[in-house]
Amino acid sequence: MARTPLYKSAETEMLSRIKSGDWQIGRRLPNEFVLAEEFGVSQGTMRRALISLEGMGYLSRKPGRGTLVATNAPQQATESPAAAAELRLSDGSELVLEPFRARAGTRTATGAEADMFGTVRLSYLERTLKHKGARAALEEVSVPEAIAPALDEAGPTDLAALLDTSGAAPARITRRASAEITDMALSVALSVDRHTALLRVESRAYDASGRAIGLQILRIAVQGAMLSQE
Repeated sequence: MARTPLYKSAETEMLSRIKSGDWQIGRRLPNEFVLAEEFGVSQGTMRRALISLEGMGYLSRKPGRGTLVATNAPQQATESPAAAAELRLSDGSELVLEPFRARAGTRTATGAEADMFGTVRLSYLERTLKHKGARAALEEVSVPEAIAPALDEAGPTDLAALLDTSGAAPARITRRASAEITDMALSVALSVDRHTALLRVESRAYDASGRAIGLQILRIAVQGAMLSQE
């Protein structure tokens, strides 16, 4: 009987941690040497396991930036009634985000936005959000101007609740989580080190006919933040 390669054993264990949520999307992993020690394999074996998981899309590896749990982790996407998914911390508590700085207005849609919404005019909202008094996330919201001529700068940070205040309660929302790393601009905006790991959550709201009525992008810098499905 063929012996299972050592790198496959390490790969299987790491995959189990990702699937169980033990390693959440956006988590930065230790370096190869530390992981090799933890899993009881050589550094070369660990490197092969990491390369394999990167090839499957479970990890994102960039020179000088480290290794992150990336977009193909099983908890990455949810499709649900408007209020069924929540942002939580790894200890199970709710991640509460509050508006800090904001600007709102109207603008012309990009080509991709025009295709998604079926209109060329959008209302937008851009905010910096705080968690426990510290800058924690950046938010971008886009809604067809015909649905919401203006978005409230102090409105709820939950997309369904924000749309509801404009009289456009969504029938369903899809959410997708992925990992990002801050560039210089994001680092300054969030007051974090450059190349800090972020959880990016993209939410799209639809009405009962299936028409897109809202888009929200959150970039969250809180350690242990995750998207959970109730």
